[in-house]
Amino acid sequence: MLQDVFVSTSRVRAFVRDVLNCGCPESVFDDVRIGLPTLYDTHDVEGGLEMLVGGRLLVAVVLFQRLADPAAEIPKILERGRQARDAYCFNRFRLAVVGVHDESQRAQLEALASALDDRLHLHLVNQQDLGFDQA
Repeated sequence: MLQDVFVSTSRVRAFVRDVLNCGCPESVFDDVRIGLPTLYDTHDVEGGLEMLVGGRLLVAVVLFQRLADPAAEIPKILERGRQARDAYCFNRFRLAVVGVHDESQRAQLEALASALDDRLHLHLVNQQDLGFDQA
């Protein structure tokens, strides 16, 4: 499960910096909070989680195989994340969808996130990048 991956600040730091390519300053990692499944209600996907990093970066991590209809659910999660980001004055919202993805929809989904605004990011992440094989 995802909560087994993010067991330490160093694992969260590696994920945020190396997988999500976020250039967050080191100081944000002094305060990492993880919600199972959520802290700010950005999704209701079983097995997912949220991370608040440094009080400014909100990250939702969900498993692709748990999305019944990814093309419908991902835009909803992005919008809920944007609403939470704005309501709580966070800098960014990042949605990481982990697992085997439908590559035919990748460009469409990434364009959707970009079209919403420039502080909203969608990351389609391979399980291998997290260091676990089963979720």
